[in-house]
Amino acid sequence: MTDHRSDGKRDIRTGPSPLLAWTLAWGVTGAALYISGVFNSPRTGPLWVALAGGAISWSIAGAFTFPAGTRDPSNRRNIAGFLVWALAYLVSFALVGLLTNVLPDSMGQLIIMLIGWSIGPGLGAFAGTRLLADRPSLGRSGLVAAAWILGFFAGGYVGLVGGYIGPELARILIGSLIGMPAALTLGFGSGCAIGGLVASAIAVTLTRLITRFLH
Repeated sequence: MTDHRSDGKRDIRTGPSPLLAWTLAWGVTGAALYISGVFNSPRTGPLWVALAGGAISWSIAGAFTFPAGTRDPSNRRNIAGFLVWALAYLVSFALVGLLTNVLPDSMGQLIIMLIGWSIGPGLGAFAGTRLLADRPSLGRSGLVAAAWILGFFAGGYVGLVGGYIGPELARILIGSLIGMPAALTLGFGSGCAIGGLVASAIAVTLTRLITRFLH
């Protein structure tokens, strides 16, 4: 049976399950953001939905992807893993909100926003391999963090495109069946989920390559 724990030879869980976890996490996050209306000015929904939906879904996906080391018999590392990735989401959310408000509307703003969105998972991946693993390596943790920043930058761009296209397709295909608000929310979440798949595929693949070549 395959060992899915972090044992110093493997930084993340193997198999397709991390990709599925992050695809679902981005889908839930996208739906929560849409319900909160954070893209509207002024905001049209409750902010707590965006904060809670993203933090909870990221904490589950992140802790699942980066299992805590095996040497600590308690659950403290497992709890720390959830907290690390909840904070990672809140960092990304805060950076995107800050940069949106202080930078002019331009292509440069979009790039900086995507960078801000990617900083949180970079910090989460660094903590997952530096603070929670059995035999941490500073150099490897830095490279893994860079891999997750790159993955989430690319996935963020795909998610933005999906966030525009998804609601329109959902409005046309299922709007009359489930109601327009539900269709638009589902469409936006589905578009964001595609970004999560791209982000995690890049990040997980690069992390496995880094782990393989540095051991």
